Amino acid sequence: MAPGNAWAASIDPSPAVAVSAVGTVTSVRTVDSTLVVTRAYRFRDSRPKTVKFSLTSSTAVIVNGSASGLGAVRPGMQVTVTGTQTSSTLVAAKVVAGR
Repeated sequence: MAPGNAWAASIDPSPAVAVSAVGTVTSVRTVDSTLVVTRAYRFRDSRPKTVKFSLTSSTAVIVNGSASGLGAVRPGMQVTVTGTQTSSTLVAAKVVAGR
């Protein structure tokens, strides 16, 4: 690091942005903690229709009103996912799924 540029190392060039998706679970992979959601259609919405979220150990998962784990989420369930996006990575903070 060049002298005088010590502060530059602490700047995140791509800050996290809040994101959410409402739709249907397309796939669940417990082996790599990912969840794919096909979003509900919205008129004039140019965002991708299918989105993939990564889950962490701090992601809250609620299935049919009860705290659960990713293994209880099944394709075809209705889901609301909230989280953050940094660059092209979506990380779920909360997953609420039901039948």
